[in-house]
Order: sequence, then structure tokens, then C-alpha cells
Amino acid sequence: MNAAAATSSRPAWQIVALREIAVKVRDKNFLISMAVILLITAASFGFSIWMTAKTQTTSVAVVSEQGTAGVTGKSLVGAAEKTAKDGGSKVEYATVDASSAADAREAVKSGRADLALLPVEGGWKLVGDTDVDSSVQRHVTNAAAQQTLTANAKAQGIDLAKLSSGAAVTPEKLNPDSMDGGMAKGITLAFVMVFYLAAFIFGMPIAQSVVEEKQSRIVEILASAIPLKQLLAGKVIGNAVLAMLQVVLFVSVALIGLSQTQWGTFIGTVASASGWFIVFFVAGFFVVACMFAVAGAISSRSEDIQTTSQPVTMLVVAVMMLGLMLTGTALKIASFVPVVSTVAMPSRIVTGDAAWWEPIVALVLAAVAAVAITRIATRLYTRSVMQTGGRLSYKEAFKLQA
Repeated sequence: MNAAAATSSRPAWQIVALREIAVKVRDKNFLISMAVILLITAASFGFSIWMTAKTQTTSVAVVSEQGTAGVTGKSLVGAAEKTAKDGGSKVEYATVDASSAADAREAVKSGRADLALLPVEGGWKLVGDTDVDSSVQRHVTNAAAQQTLTANAKAQGIDLAKLSSGAAVTPEKLNPDSMDGGMAKGITLAFVMVFYLAAFIFGMPIAQSVVEEKQSRIVEILASAIPLKQLLAGKVIGNAVLAMLQVVLFVSVALIGLSQTQWGTFIGTVASASGWFIVFFVAGFFVVACMFAVAGAISSRSEDIQTTSQPVTMLVVAVMMLGLMLTGTALKIASFVPVVSTVAMPSRIVTGDAAWWEPIVALVLAAVAAVAITRIATRLYTRSVMQTGGRLSYKEAFKLQA
């Protein structure tokens, strides 16, 4: 069988879809934008990995003079370093000997030391040039409190260990796979931005392609060769395949990067949420893509798309805002609302808030809504794309006869 015969044996929608894919993968702007997004993603994780592996070194100028309760600056710096390392921080606190408080301040000003720790009445003073590192301040403060308390208790003949017996607080997670709210929000933001970018990168060109075919009357030639429904299906499916491949590639790079960071322990949870996101993305994108096709069909020229695409633009922006802003019960309800569930349900999966059956129910609802909206959009597209003489409103498009 030759190539021409093989092509003619394919369904019309498949030929259109393959053409959409072929045109896109040869588009330099598309390839460059895709490469830039992936490079930014890889670079952000690379920077995070580098920062995690990097040991922060801080030099502290100290004097020989003892502070309250006979505690020295050098012992405080050592205790602060131990406290920081026990907490998982990669730090090194080095001391720089100074002959006096003035000499210690001069060491900071000249750059010989990052900070100076000086005994003052009632405690200690941590001196910086333009700023004082908050983490160093916290560790030194904790060390000073502990050492002073220990020294004072010993001076008064108090057994501090016995006095503090029973005061230990040990954390326990009922859901060990859950993550803190900040990280969960960050992952949700990633889902939202991926959906937002994909909707416009792959959706808007559908509207532009449709109106160009209509304006040049190429659609009339195409309509004589293939059914308009298959023409629409090919456009949507071709772009959906490309969008899904880009999302899969982005998620893969992100998961590989995440596995190399300090959050690698959550890789299973994030991978599960990402898998659900990809599935929900397909249903959500079909809705958006069909709506963009309708926006192109009711336009008479390219300049009209700005106006006709407003409903779908508002939908995408609403998904973005709701996915980022909603919490608690509102987020739970939104996770079952089609299209919004594209980002809302994976967000709940990340936090461990969703039961095993909830994503399945939400996906069924999203699929049913996608089929219903796609059918309505197909009817509007087939009735509007052959109309000439000016831009149509959505109300006028609904009134057109098949």
C-alpha cells in the first residue's frame, strides 16, 4: 500500500489531527517557548538542589568577656551551630576573636566577620552591618536562653533536668504523607499555571485557525471534502495530544527535580496528584478547545477573536483564581465542578484531603460535562463557520438552523 492510499484510508479527523501536530512541531516559536518553559523548570529545581546542598558559613566576632551567668560568646556560637544542625540546617558558625567590643564592630564593618556577638547588660547583642540573619539570630537566642538557664540553675543548686522532666513535646503525624501548606500551595500553583498556559498556547491557535479558514473561504473547500464535525474533531484532538504531551513532559521534569530536593519524601503523593491532574486536564482542555473553536467560528475576521473569545478567557481565568483562592469546604465543592476540578481535585489529593473515591466521581462528572459541552460547541461551530457577512453573537449562533 503506497503513502497516498494509506492516507486516504484514514478517517478525516485523523488526517486533520496529524496535520495540526505536524504544523505545530515545525513551528519554531512553539518549540522555543516549550524549551524555555522546560529550562526554567529544570533551572528552578537545580537552584533549589544547589541551595539545599550548600553549607551556609557565618563568621561571628566574639570577645573574651563573659556575659550573664558566666556564659562566653564562643560557647554560645558553638551551641547555636549545634542547635541549627540538629534542626537539619547545613551551617557552619566560625568565631573571630576580637580584643574589644569596638574591635568586634570594626570586624563586621570591614568584612572580617559577618556578625558580632557582644555581652550587654541583661543579655547579648548580635550586631550586623546592614542586616542580621534571622536564622542565626534565632539559633543564638535559643542557645543563649538554654545556656543561661542551665548556668543560673546550677548556681542556685537546682537540678534543671529534674525540674524540666515531663515537659518534652514530641510531634506525631496521623497522616505521615501529608505536607505543609506552603508546599501544597506551591504545587497547586504549578498545576494552575500549566493549565492556564496550555489553554492559551494550544487553545487560542484553534480560534485563529478557524477564523483564517473562514475568512479565506478555505473552509468551504474543506466542507465539500470532509464533514465539518470531523474537521473540528481533528483540530481539537491534534492540539489536545500536543497539549497533553507537553504537560506530561513538564510533570516528568518537575517530578525528577522534586525527587532530588529535600521534599523528595513526598514524591509519591505529588506523582499521584500529577497523574490525576493529567487525566483531569484532558477533560478540561477539550471543553476549552471546543469553546475556542466556536469563538473562531462566530468571528468574521481575526480582529474579532479578542471579543468572541472572552467567555472562554473568563473561564480559564476563573479556574486559575478559584484553584488558588479556595480552601476548606469551598475547595471541596469546587473539586467536583467540571473544568474547575482540573486543578481543585489534584490540589486536594496533594494535601491528602480527598478520599480514594472522590477523584473518580469528579472525573466522571468532568467527562460527562466535557461530552455535553463538546456537543453544544460542535453544533455552534458547524452552524456558524459557514456564515459570512459579519461577526455573530452567541445568541445568534444558537438560533442558526443546521
